[in-house]
Amino acid sequence: MKHKLAKSVALSLLSPIIIGSLLGAYYAATLNGDAFTIFFNLLMSAIANAHIVGLTMAAFVVPGYLLMFKYAKVNYSGVLTLGLLGGAIFSYLLSATEGMVFLVNTSMSAVAAGLFLYGLRKGALKQQ
Repeated sequence: MKHKLAKSVALSLLSPIIIGSLLGAYYAATLNGDAFTIFFNLLMSAIANAHIVGLTMAAFVVPGYLLMFKYAKVNYSGVLTLGLLGGAIFSYLLSATEGMVFLVNTSMSAVAAGLFLYGLRKGALKQQ
């Protein structure tokens, strides 16, 4: 169980790269200027805020999942909500209270919670 949980948490830490790449590609395609510079700046900005994802996973998502698992009440929407809530709380506490940074941090945390669930589910399917 611990090994499967650790692999799922490691998978969830890919969310800053995924969100940064998607937003970077979108803005590189739509804004005027050097596309590579725009893409690279957005990707690095998302990676620089990856600590929000790590804190959310450590303080909200994993403990919430373990509590749900203990009582056999695992609810996927509840885990995703914990990801959103944790991302919003840590963004607010670490002074990213408004604008696009707040939304990006919150969405990265939600994607991380989704990747965490995907990793757990994929690990469960391999065991069968």
